[in-house]
Amino acid sequence: MALGCAAVSQAHADSISDYIKFEAGFGFGVAKDMGDGVWVQDGAPDNREKLTFPALLAGFTGPLWASGPWDVSWHVGYTYLGEQRASVMGVPDDQYNPKTHQIVDYGGERYSPFNGHGHLQGIPATLDVGYTYRGWRLGTEVGAWVYWQTWHESLYDLSGQWDDLSHKTVAQVGFVAGASISRGPLSLSYRYYQVSQKWNPYPGLATGAHVLMLRYRF
Repeated sequence: MALGCAAVSQAHADSISDYIKFEAGFGFGVAKDMGDGVWVQDGAPDNREKLTFPALLAGFTGPLWASGPWDVSWHVGYTYLGEQRASVMGVPDDQYNPKTHQIVDYGGERYSPFNGHGHLQGIPATLDVGYTYRGWRLGTEVGAWVYWQTWHESLYDLSGQWDDLSHKTVAQVGFVAGASISRGPLSLSYRYYQVSQKWNPYPGLATGAHVLMLRYRF
């Protein structure tokens, strides 16, 4: 009987749920834009940006190593970083100085309306090193993510034509870094998602995103 109980106990300890758990999260974020002169002109009329957005996450996590209060775990999932927007009544690049944030050599032509919106989504994979004290776990994590940025930009140019200047959406790779505090299955996390896209002739608005999220491990 004792041997049977030990076998059942060992089987329970080695169940897949001890190594892989589903986690989900929601929160909000703030995008870091490309700077004055890329889809925005601070010195031009009606310059507007919406850089805050809702954020969602769904994925899996599990332990890799533990010794005393220290442990290492992994996270892999899907994250959606919601819509950002930008609009301005702008002028051509050669009539705007982004360093001084001023229109220069303006000859009285009408302003051209720029309007754009988009979002980020991707698959982050990170390693999380944690220390537990009195039931509270403090963690730091770092890794990479494969992401896709969507950005749609329209311009009514000086010749009276509508131009589509949309970002070309392709898979790219950036880094992810963050920290968390948790107790039991509930955690509050911060992550920074890097976005590198200057190669694109029509880049999106964001070059990075700060995300605060409440996550639950099932």
